[in-house]
Amino acid sequence: MAIVTYILLSTLLAGLRGAFKPEIMAQTTSTAFLIVVLEILGLKFGTYILSISNDSQLLDLVAYSGYKFVGVIVTLVIAELVNHGAGTGGWAGWSVFAYTFLANAFFLLRSLKYVLLPDAAGGAPGGGMQTVARAQRNRRTQFLFLYSYLVQFLFMWLLSRQDRSSGKAVTVGGKV
Repeated sequence: MAIVTYILLSTLLAGLRGAFKPEIMAQTTSTAFLIVVLEILGLKFGTYILSISNDSQLLDLVAYSGYKFVGVIVTLVIAELVNHGAGTGGWAGWSVFAYTFLANAFFLLRSLKYVLLPDAAGGAPGGGMQTVARAQRNRRTQFLFLYSYLVQFLFMWLLSRQDRSSGKAVTVGGKV
């Protein structure tokens, strides 16, 4: 639902700026779905490389990848209201982006910890969960940090910093 809301909001904001074209909706949809697919492939590749045998379904990973859109939607709406149509640049856009990014990253870090870092104490009474070696646990923790903070920052920045009227990325100063 958040991805559809993001697509519709992005095209609505372009229309309010007087720059709506049907191609903008297609470009926004393609970008959003490409980011979700890249994220899921990255997660699957990471779990394969780290030998993580989880019972997570594909839909669970899609759900985790969709949480970033909520933060991007909030960033776009508040920045648009505060900046009066000037986009997500400026102090308001960056402040809201920083808050929603950190909230999303913290949520993913806490949620995916149970998938990537199984704990033997929380297992079945007979010791059903496998114990993970210290070095393997450290690699999994590093992967979890990389995914939760660095990858999410990149994807959320790409989604929230795109100027829909021209299709070009907006620079840090807020100018095209």
